[in-house]
Amino acid sequence: MTPLEITLIILLATLVAFMTGKIPFSVIASGIILALIMTGVMTPAEAFSGFINTNVVMFVAMFVIGAGLTKTSLIDKAQNLVVRYKDNPRMLIFLSCLAASFLGAVTSATATAAIMIPLLVGIANDIGTSRSKLLYPAMACANIATSMTFLGQGASNMTWNDVMLKAGATKTLHVWDFTIARIPLLAVAIAYMVFVGYKLMPDIDNNSFSDHVHQNTADSKLSPLKEKIAMVIILGSIGLMLLENVIGVDMYLIACIGAVLLVLTGVLSEKEALESIHMPTIFLFAGVLALSDAIKVTGAGEVVADLMIKIIGNNTNTYVIMAVFFMIPFILTQVMSNLATLTIFIPLVTSACIKIGVDPRAAVVGVLTASCISIMTPMAAPCQIMIIEPGGYKLKDYLKCGTPLAIILAIMTIFLMPLMFPMQ
Repeated sequence: MTPLEITLIILLATLVAFMTGKIPFSVIASGIILALIMTGVMTPAEAFSGFINTNVVMFVAMFVIGAGLTKTSLIDKAQNLVVRYKDNPRMLIFLSCLAASFLGAVTSATATAAIMIPLLVGIANDIGTSRSKLLYPAMACANIATSMTFLGQGASNMTWNDVMLKAGATKTLHVWDFTIARIPLLAVAIAYMVFVGYKLMPDIDNNSFSDHVHQNTADSKLSPLKEKIAMVIILGSIGLMLLENVIGVDMYLIACIGAVLLVLTGVLSEKEALESIHMPTIFLFAGVLALSDAIKVTGAGEVVADLMIKIIGNNTNTYVIMAVFFMIPFILTQVMSNLATLTIFIPLVTSACIKIGVDPRAAVVGVLTASCISIMTPMAAPCQIMIIEPGGYKLKDYLKCGTPLAIILAIMTIFLMPLMFPMQ
């Protein structure tokens, strides 16, 4: 068997393992890594590289920062703001989705998850609302908002514009085009979660979770001085992460420095810091990263890309072109990384558009949008992996809530992008 065939079998086995809901996530992740090594698809160094991925390093550090956050009065203050809506689930969903969308737009969905998971879990525990109702809607909206501005992950938007122009495009994309194109989709996503999505999520009792986020015991409270120190470190770390591109320091380094400072200043003990790191999530993310890399390096993405060009052939119908260019990367991004999807498909759709004589702007923005609607599986994006344990989710929960929204956004993209950026 070829490495490509082996990788696709491993991918299928992983999906089946998720669907059963009976196999521990750390076992699934370990199985992915071992299968890739034992079949020769990857070397041990390549298969285990996910553990030193900067995204993994960042949210390990953010687990620690989150633990420091739960020892401050910030969650109590946030609770006081939202407690009036404890019997109004729509308003709770709206506020959490709005906050997550803002953070996703100015950082990334991964950073947003690291910042918001402890906050949302703490609030949900305190006001008696199931965290399972809050986490997925918020992270789905963060995903959809990612890269819609020139901040955070969206700083790479103009890079894709340069790729398009170098391939021979005659019209350029401007920095705000990416924002304007995403606003209608984000508005629909938030409305969907407020009126429909939250009803489709499981209603799991918070007491059934094994973690102990935000315990209100007397001995967990900080002294006034340490409270101030903790707030300076936590808010300073988050603020500097938002300014990553301005100060020129990577997010993961800022998060690591913040985590270390919380221990050095005595806000957290070493034991508390280590216990805050959720190892099943780390293992799962590292395993999925390895599988995503295997999909890319074995050429699975290119095989599908070649098929896409064959499907289009000499067809110049705008909506047929958009449907093909959008749907294939959209499907692939549910099981492989967003960056890999963009790297493979943006140059491809640009070249294909130039070849058949149409403006590639709509297709490029469409691929970028497709990569951000990665909400249908826990493997689709880092933030989706990060909430699977804290939210108690199974694959069917992602599919049940995410699929209708993904279909709506896909149809919107296919019809809206050619109107915003005419292809003919």
